[in-house]
Amino acid sequence: MNEFIIAGGPFMWPLLACSVLIITISIERSWFLQNRLVLPRGLLNQIVNLINERQLSDKQKIEISNLSSLGFLLVNCIKYKDLKRDNLESKIEEKAIEVRYSLEKNLTMLGTIATISPLLGLLGTVVGMITAFTGLTESSGANPDLLAAGISQALITTAFGLLIAVPGLVLHKYFEQKINYLLINLQKEVSLFIDVINK
Repeated sequence: MNEFIIAGGPFMWPLLACSVLIITISIERSWFLQNRLVLPRGLLNQIVNLINERQLSDKQKIEISNLSSLGFLLVNCIKYKDLKRDNLESKIEEKAIEVRYSLEKNLTMLGTIATISPLLGLLGTVVGMITAFTGLTESSGANPDLLAAGISQALITTAFGLLIAVPGLVLHKYFEQKINYLLINLQKEVSLFIDVINK
């Protein structure tokens, strides 16, 4: 592996950094986009039961709000429940923007890294080709073996850049789709809750 990295030249180091960032961001997003942290099952019914039994304390509201995105939105629905429905919905839309921002955290960076990785690889290849051809003109006579070795080394960075970019883009699209799914379901749950508390 070390020989492969050294053969690729100095552009392999930023590419390695990109691969580490993609892995780190993917693990972090996989953890924070779990259903139990965004859209826990049964939370809506649990809160409705607590409201009906008049057992929802301020401490419980804070705990529910901190545990999940759905809890945060439902507690804000309770906070503004005395407003007219239109005003309540506009307040919750403002809070939903905060939730979207937290769900999409680091997603732009993931997409950017996946996009620039092949470009970095291509830059490494171009620099490697220039070096290979410069060495050829400076030497006395053309050596096909030397030229072939230089070109193969130069192409390592492009291959490595593509190797990083493909899973990076796949993961980016996957997380985008998952966030859209979670946001749609959050909206459904919040609408149901508003129907219950804002009659």
